Amino acid sequence: MNIDLKVTQLLVSRVCHDLAGGIGALSTGAELLAEEQGTPDDAALNLIALSAKQTTARLQFLRLAFGLGAGQGGGEFITTHELQQLFANYIEGGRLSLQWNCENIQIGLSEGRLLLNLCLIASETLPRGGVIEVDINPVEGRLGFGLSARGKNALLTPEFATTICEDVNLDTLTPRNVQAHFTAVLGRALGAELEFASVGEDEVRIAALLPEK
Repeated sequence: MNIDLKVTQLLVSRVCHDLAGGIGALSTGAELLAEEQGTPDDAALNLIALSAKQTTARLQFLRLAFGLGAGQGGGEFITTHELQQLFANYIEGGRLSLQWNCENIQIGLSEGRLLLNLCLIASETLPRGGVIEVDINPVEGRLGFGLSARGKNALLTPEFATTICEDVNLDTLTPRNVQAHFTAVLGRALGAELEFASVGEDEVRIAALLPEK
């Protein structure tokens, strides 16, 4: 899997953006504590605790989605339960809810990384919040991922079609859209067939079919 230097730099920018909010809230909470005289304010303590939890959840998700992080057991495999928890924790506290339709099975770490990136794409099609439903099923002996993102104004942006490909014009990439290109590269490396489609005004469907092993 070959990644251009600019793509790497843009992914780092994306990670920094995703973590900035939580770290900023931690700083605000610390400043409030510093201003307190005597007993610490409960609101400041709660802000610090919540921000630390959200930042940790984002770090864990991004470490596996973009990096070479492993599951709890290490090695080359990860359970679907771990993937579910990573994504559920990542979106906790926002306007998205998750329906995960899969028994707890073990899949390859690279396949799990692809699924997390598809989940991230699904979340970004719902600017006003909604429901993300994830199905993991065998399809004629092959592993299949099916995602449905449902909510008001669910949308695949016009630029998405130009970035969800491996042979992309690097000048069109930004920290905001580089993750789509990265997902295409992941899919290509795995030999996966990826499909993305808008269904009416309130649903986006995403599918991935991996080759038989």
